[in-house]
Amino acid sequence: MASFEDRYYNSADGLRLHYRDYPGGHPEQPPILCLPGLTRNARDFEPVADRFAGDWRVLALDFRGRGLSAPDPEPKRYMPPVYARDVLKLLDQLGIADAVFVGTSLGG
Repeated sequence: MASFEDRYYNSADGLRLHYRDYPGGHPEQPPILCLPGLTRNARDFEPVADRFAGDWRVLALDFRGRGLSAPDPEPKRYMPPVYARDVLKLLDQLGIADAVFVGTSLGG
């Protein structure tokens, strides 16, 4: 399995969200951003990271309430527009303007 660091960031509404950061790539090369399906998590993308990490930076997210991310106490926020805001917040925080998106089901 490719080496990664567990990292966290805060969503706009204050939830602590998790992602795996697999290092690699060149500074001018966008990372591969992996978005899981509805009931899935960052671990689903281990095969992607095994193949591409090193040549590419790979980021694999846990959406709110999944994997190592905090649950949202407000059920109405479990919806795609909120997930999209969470992803954009991470990209903004990391200073990433472009990414190669890979997703399954909801993440696709």
